[in-house]
Amino acid sequence: MTACRVCGGKIAAPAYETPAPALTSIMTLLNIPTRVYVCDGCGHAQCDEIPDIETFYDTGYRISLSSEGHDQIFAVKPDGTVIFRTDHQAEIARNLLDLPQGARLLDYGAAKADTLRKIIAARPDIEPHVFDVSTDYASAWNGWIAPDAQAAYEVPETWNGRFDAAMSHFVIEHVADPVGFIRGIHKLLKPRGTLLLSMPDVSANPGDMTVADHVNHFSEASLRRALAAGGFEVSMIDVTSFPGAFFAVAVRSETPARPEQDAILVRQAVERGLEICDFWRTSAANLEKRAATFRGRKVAIYGAGFYGSWIFSRIGNDVELTAFLDQNPGLQNTEHFGYPVSAPTAIAEDAEALFIGLNPLKARAAIASMPYLHRPGLELLWLEA
Repeated sequence: MTACRVCGGKIAAPAYETPAPALTSIMTLLNIPTRVYVCDGCGHAQCDEIPDIETFYDTGYRISLSSEGHDQIFAVKPDGTVIFRTDHQAEIARNLLDLPQGARLLDYGAAKADTLRKIIAARPDIEPHVFDVSTDYASAWNGWIAPDAQAAYEVPETWNGRFDAAMSHFVIEHVADPVGFIRGIHKLLKPRGTLLLSMPDVSANPGDMTVADHVNHFSEASLRRALAAGGFEVSMIDVTSFPGAFFAVAVRSETPARPEQDAILVRQAVERGLEICDFWRTSAANLEKRAATFRGRKVAIYGAGFYGSWIFSRIGNDVELTAFLDQNPGLQNTEHFGYPVSAPTAIAEDAEALFIGLNPLKARAAIASMPYLHRPGLELLWLEA
């Protein structure tokens, strides 16, 4: 029995459970099982809190610090132009926040604050502030954010009621008390101040359900409930600008907000959550069978991101892995779990199978555009098969 982190309702048993190792969002393996619970009261899904979570984010979660120019690919245009994630996030934030001249903007859970930096490059009139639960990122802030506009571990009391807007990108899925997290931002905003909150949409990106340090998996229903409980009126929830993610805009309420509860949204969220849990249960069983078929034989994994890493966590000890394949030039010619990351065109000629580690909602279309992977003697193995 566990309690829902959003509505407090009781959840009797996990909807999905698999033994160790568990995979984190920074592609590290933890010696813990993965358990997912789905709340039928508000449509929220959640995982067990990882051990020593404060230390993990203080000293272990060093996202993108190893490379000054590191970024994730968001999309590739037909002409081959690469769109990077933080560029796209910055554009979405500028459009959704519509900040006035000279606005004070807080990046809450900022990490390196790359998205904020790109907003400031386009809008130098904005006064940037950053907060994070680690001091690891201070070197990335220095030189363009004033020292008194930086905070780590604790937010200064003098910041209460200070900001026209706050944004928090892909942070709330990590926190053990999401409603408390939202309330913490509420007190920092001016009356009727705006919050932009982004997080994975597990319905559109099913892999998020198995990320060990993503202890919250929001549905639209549970997101609306959490924002209301945190003292906000929802203005909009954008599910199209960043496929696979929610971008929610909400305004600080000056009166207690009633928790939103749309019975249809809740039912749909519960059904989808259980469907995703069933998908991963089936995929894990299928992977085990396919790995047994190719035991000791040469294979490759397409994707050095989460999906490919999850496949590795399930089959890495059973097959002879030649390489991870990935289109991201920032990952190519590096190593992942001790194996080389190569361009897809460089797949080993003697590889007999290619495990496809991509979002199953998009995988077949992506691989169809790469004719060099459709060759005799190379079997393509899919998560959804």
